Parts: sequence; C-alpha cells; structure tokens
Amino acid sequence: MTAVDPLVILLELSQRARQAATPDELRFVMVNETHGLVPYRQAVLWDGRGKVTALSGIPLPDAQAPFVAWLHRLFHHHSHMAPTDRPSVVTGPLAPPGVREEWPEWLPEQALLLPMRLDERVLGWLLLARESPFAAAEGELLHHLAGVYAHAWSCRARRQERAWRQGVFSGWKKGALVAMTVALLFWRVPLTTLAPAEIVPIRPEVVRAPMDGVVMRFHVQPNEVIQTGQPLFDLDDTTLKSRLEVAEKGLAIAESEYLVTSQLALQDPRSKAQLAILSGRVEEKRLEAEGLRELLTRSRVKASRSGIALFSDLQNWIGRPVITGERILTVADAGAVEIEAWLSPGDLIPLAENAETTLYLNVDPLHPRTARLRLLAYEATARPDGGVAHQLRATLTDASAPPRLGLKGIARLQGERVPSGWWMTRRPMALVRQWLG
Repeated sequence: MTAVDPLVILLELSQRARQAATPDELRFVMVNETHGLVPYRQAVLWDGRGKVTALSGIPLPDAQAPFVAWLHRLFHHHSHMAPTDRPSVVTGPLAPPGVREEWPEWLPEQALLLPMRLDERVLGWLLLARESPFAAAEGELLHHLAGVYAHAWSCRARRQERAWRQGVFSGWKKGALVAMTVALLFWRVPLTTLAPAEIVPIRPEVVRAPMDGVVMRFHVQPNEVIQTGQPLFDLDDTTLKSRLEVAEKGLAIAESEYLVTSQLALQDPRSKAQLAILSGRVEEKRLEAEGLRELLTRSRVKASRSGIALFSDLQNWIGRPVITGERILTVADAGAVEIEAWLSPGDLIPLAENAETTLYLNVDPLHPRTARLRLLAYEATARPDGGVAHQLRATLTDASAPPRLGLKGIARLQGERVPSGWWMTRRPMALVRQWLG
C-alpha cells in the first residue's frame, strides 16, 4: 500500500478547515481529522479564555466532568509557558504538582501543545497526546497546520460578525431601524395604571344599632330582597320589658295617690298642698313609661327603604353586644351599582374628570366593563391590609346588565397621552430620583 505524502494531507486539512461551514465543524476538524497528518490518541481544544470547547471522539464536552476540570488546571499552568508560536512538548513528569499525579489517569505520557496565534493574539490551544515522543518533522507540520487553523478560526469569527452587522446594522436597514426606534420612543400612548376594584352600591342605607343592647334575632337572611317597613332584626328587650312593667306599676300607684288626695282635698284644705307634688310625680312616671315604650319599639329595627340586605353571616351577630350607632347591615339597590377602586400613592397618575376606566372582573375577565371616573380622593386613607391608598369611584357606562354586588377585579384607569419613551421610563426614573435625592 503506497503511503500518502504528508504535504498532501496538510493541503487537504487546510482546505477542509477553510471550508468549514460552522465553528463546530471547524473544531471537529481540529481535534479529530488532524490525526490523518500526525497520529495521536487524544486531542483537546481550548479557546482563548481557557474553556474546553472540543475533545476528540466526544460530540460535546461536559463542563462538570472530572476530566474537563483536570484539563482546566492543566491549561492554567501551561498556557503561560508558550510565549512564542512554536509548539511545546508537555509531559507528565514535567507537570506541576496537583496535575502530575493524575496525568497517567487522563492522558498518555507525551503531549504537544500548539498555540494558535494570529497577529500576536492567541485564539486557542490544541493539545495532542500519545505514548511516543513527537518527531521534529511532525512538529514542523503541526506548527504550519496550527497557523492554518488560526487563520480559519479568525476568518470564521469575522465572517459571522460581518454577516450579523450586514444583516441588521448596515446601510438603509440601520437607518430604518434607528428611525423606527426614535418614532416608537415618541409615539404617544395613554398613560395607564391598575388598581384593585370592587362592585359597590350607589348611595346605600346603613342600618345601625339604635341603642346599646344585644342582638337577639334576625328576620332576614343575607342578600335577601326586603321591602319598606319590613322588620330586620331585634335587640334583646327583656330588660326593657321589666323596666316598663315596673314603670307602669309606679304610674298606677302615683295616679291612685293623686286620686285619693284630690278627693280628700275637697274636705281637708291641707291636702291641696300635696296635689301639686303628686301631679308632678304622676307626670314623671308617665314620661318614664312612655320613654321605655319608645325604647321597646326601637328594639325592633325595620327597613326604611326597599333593596337587598347586605351583612355577614347572621350567626356571627346573634348574641353579640352592640353599642349605639354601630353598623349592623346595609340596604342597597341591586341595580344601582358602581366601581370602587383603591389606588396606591406610588401608582397615582394625573387623571382628568370622567377619565376612561375599564374593569376586568375576576369571574369574567374576557368581557371588560367600561366606566367613567366620578370621584378621586385627594387624601390617601388607611386600608385594612395596612397600606394607604386613594379611593376612586367610577360610574358604569356600558348598556349591559349591572354586575352583582361584591364582585372584585382589576380597574385600568387611563390618563393623558404621553410619549412611549416616557411611559417606559417613568417609574425607573422616579425610583432613581428618590435614590439620588
């Protein structure tokens, strides 16, 4: 069998490297097809930063593998020992401590390190290892081939960079991209903000405790439709009834004493002096009884308007002591509803009167409801969650049926139109301004 001239193989590898379509193909040629010129058992390729990018016989090196970690330590030592572009012999006995002990486990004894330089810049290192030493002629061939590899590597990198620039940032495309970017930054868009919202009644009537007492019973259920004059709840009237019974008996005794004294006054002039006192006592007892009857009447609270009774579970109210003026329930019209939202001070934007508002209900987010801003509180108030927020009220404007009371969602409020650049940088600029002072 006729041996192939090494120069022919060198020319074929040079052409193969320059015609490589991708960086991966070029790296494959370096670590695998170089074997056709100079035999070796293993090949390793590092890039300019010392990362293992290719290994012979392996499609993709694992950065976490022990062999790759050991090669990193080997590179850290020998990359500084190649000041020229000439190949350097690397052997296990000459390796530094920490690398020498594991050399027989990972590589053959003899190795040749080829720095791939171009214009005083190292693009990478190619290490070829085998059991027998490398001859001088083999070193010359590999030195020439390393220069070819470096040139192909550099051309491939410049070709990719040039293609990227030509494809995106060259000629009229670059100008069009810049013009489009500027136009987008100055394109005016509405300034919007989001706030948690809820469906609440318009002008509801709050029913409060008329006096101190204990809730004894409810005559309605939560969310029940009620009519004007319908009993809502009763306060415990046991004490009032006892006091009224005592007051009525006292009134009867006072009236009897007044009647007896008035009869005696017809015969005894001295009894006339007691009539005024007894008359005042009768009037006092009568007023006391009438007051207790009024309180007893007020212990049963009735509805002053029709609507829906809104309150929590009645089991939480029965037997609960209340004070005068404490809120018990609310009577509202189910068809007269509006949006109540709470906007934090950090999300507050300039909002005009009747600003456009869109409500996205949690139960039906695909069908938003339109509204107009009616009220925006100037002062932020404390919320049950511990934060502070501005109260907003918006009137629904769509013609669909009003949503059910108590439904929650997100309200999007639309302010004035501003450039999109300002829309994107408003919040970051505010945070930076607060941080810089």
